[in-house]
Amino acid sequence: MACAIGGCGAPVADAVDRSAPATAFDGGPISEADAGPIPAADGGPADAGVFLAADVVRKETGFDFFAVDRAGTAYAVSTDGSDTDLWASADGQSWVRRGPPPSGASFRVMTALEDGTLLADVVDQSGHAIARSTDHGANWKKVLSTGVYRALTPHSFGELGGVAYFLEYQVFTVASTPIRLWASTDGGASWTVRYTFQGHRHGHGLANDGVRNALWALFGDSDAQSGAYRSTDGGATWKAVVAGDQDGDIVDAIVLPDGSLFCGQDISYVPPHPAIARIHLDGSVDHLFTLPSASYSTHAIAGGGYVVGATYELNTDVSPPGWTSGSLWGSGDGLHWEKLLDVAQLDPHDDVRTDVYWELSGGELVVNVRNAAGFGPGGVGYLLLRTTRR
Repeated sequence: MACAIGGCGAPVADAVDRSAPATAFDGGPISEADAGPIPAADGGPADAGVFLAADVVRKETGFDFFAVDRAGTAYAVSTDGSDTDLWASADGQSWVRRGPPPSGASFRVMTALEDGTLLADVVDQSGHAIARSTDHGANWKKVLSTGVYRALTPHSFGELGGVAYFLEYQVFTVASTPIRLWASTDGGASWTVRYTFQGHRHGHGLANDGVRNALWALFGDSDAQSGAYRSTDGGATWKAVVAGDQDGDIVDAIVLPDGSLFCGQDISYVPPHPAIARIHLDGSVDHLFTLPSASYSTHAIAGGGYVVGATYELNTDVSPPGWTSGSLWGSGDGLHWEKLLDVAQLDPHDDVRTDVYWELSGGELVVNVRNAAGFGPGGVGYLLLRTTRR
């Protein structure tokens, strides 16, 4: 059994037949012959194991996890309906109140820069804004008003070569609309538009390649609006690596040591099915494993291996019959994948999210959930997951 969540309202993860070959959800075998080896992004030994074992060490229903800074301090808001106070923790298990957002605002999405500066998407009656804290969340100041544009995930923000970036997301139209990439050279204190993308609906997120000084921007959702774009001059100019089809419909990705992009795809309608994919710099794409639903998160584990979160979306046709769960998938080498856990749907009229964006200093993965049965109000909360390669 990959992982069990027992006695807390969530289902027990399915037992996995270790001897059976991986199969796609449409019944076809997964071929790895053309994929080639995945370069290790985690520094773990190559012979540590191709699969992952996972154990849930804590289930939290009282807090909604937001960020971890480089010093290991975690940040969250309470699930009791009061999202106007930030809490801090050294271990993701015990929390102390830290500070409120700007007056009248609520926290929505957060990230931590390399120097510990916190940036957050906050919202109030005037709309969305980027707020900044330089004292570990005790005090906040709005630094950029974004109005109807906002952050989608913590990876709507990026940092490369001492510059912070923010890629806009919007939901006020399904049509293509200008999407701005904002840049800050002073740690988020002030912002200017570095580039304006045309022909896209959503700015899904950013991925950083510090080795090659390259920045990736990810878009969705229609064929024409989707794409993975790459810049090697700080976002001033961009090249489409994959664009114009669903292979480029990506919310979150990591950059592998060879510069290729590794991701779970955000595909909602067949053809094709969403897959865990590797996008090479020449635009070729390896489909490594078929997912049961769209993915919003991809994470390389510091101790070795990879995890991909999958969100069950309503009114789509990619999921197998009867599938209504959010799920987390893991691999020790990027090629061999198994389900680590799933969470049941709370409200049948809403999506079920299962995302991994953060890892604690002790090595525990933070699995954020939304609309998951057995968690806090609205199905919000998180799991701390410890993984080992086997």
